[in-house]
Amino acid sequence: MIHLTGDSLMARYEGYKQPIINEILKRLNPQIEIINTAHAGDNTTDLLARMDTEILSHTNADRIFMLIGINDLALNKQVKLKQFEENIGKIVDKLRTRYPTQQIYFITLAPVDESKQVYRTNKLVKMYTSQLRKVAIANNCQVLDLYQAFIKSEIPVNTLLQGIRNDGLHFGEAGYVILAKLINGVC
Repeated sequence: MIHLTGDSLMARYEGYKQPIINEILKRLNPQIEIINTAHAGDNTTDLLARMDTEILSHTNADRIFMLIGINDLALNKQVKLKQFEENIGKIVDKLRTRYPTQQIYFITLAPVDESKQVYRTNKLVKMYTSQLRKVAIANNCQVLDLYQAFIKSEIPVNTLLQGIRNDGLHFGEAGYVILAKLINGVC
């Protein structure tokens, strides 16, 4: 069993009856059991606020995967970089009460299409990803590099980011296939 959590990038349905990431993971691995507690719009402060009641209240999974931070860096509602770093540290501390660090996976942010995104830039994505990576590694947690997986894909990044909303932020199915392969690769 795996536990997925984070923001809309982990919660989106994209036309399916369940989160699209769950759908694609089940295609890759039909036996996989998934708990998904992601909430659209969440930032690290929101995730911390629901950590005990919605995340740690579930039975322990074999691994927990978090994709969080894209709302922290949004210029219209930005969580300052230092606070973001502190929040990631607090998230790790809470998770370590139930999970060994080798079972805690942070997923780096994907790039954005700056021609469509008003509040997010790839410069900010890289800054916040760097802090996320630093805190995760300092705490012996695992990091899956979604940013590089998108960049190295044969499919252009702008195409990967064409989901139903087509806002330069939310992925389309091709982007979720990349995310699912990263997750499934360690399951």
